[in-house]
Amino acid sequence: MTPVSSGFNKGAYAPHKGEEPVANNVILMGRLGSKPELRRVGTQNTPVVDVSIATNAFRRGEKTVDWHNVTLWDKQAELICTQDKGDQVYVEGSLRTDEWEDKEGNKRRKVYVSAFRFEFCGSKRNGDSRKTGAVGPSSNPYADDDIQY
Repeated sequence: MTPVSSGFNKGAYAPHKGEEPVANNVILMGRLGSKPELRRVGTQNTPVVDVSIATNAFRRGEKTVDWHNVTLWDKQAELICTQDKGDQVYVEGSLRTDEWEDKEGNKRRKVYVSAFRFEFCGSKRNGDSRKTGAVGPSSNPYADDDIQY
């Protein structure tokens, strides 16, 4: 498959003969719900962070908050850990769904954004913007593996 544009995630492809076009791109700009905490997974001890990002929406004239689960890998995971709760971030990624059975045999499901790009947009603390900057694409070594976390 051939990427449609370098500006898109691996999830957006031009179809081959007989295939339907696909697109799976998510763009969010919001605030971190908590201080990101780094953990490491796999035999390579790969850095990964799961964060919640709050975005504002208006429904029927009232302001509401939507929460989005986002996973970042590698250098991006390490860098987002320099941010704090309430800091504003811009995230690009693709929507993923993981399904598995827990130890008790219950079916579990997790829907999240697997980030491939993000930017620091500023801090909520007194207009502090010293942590702003962009972080480009990174590879997710487990994108196609069945890893449960």
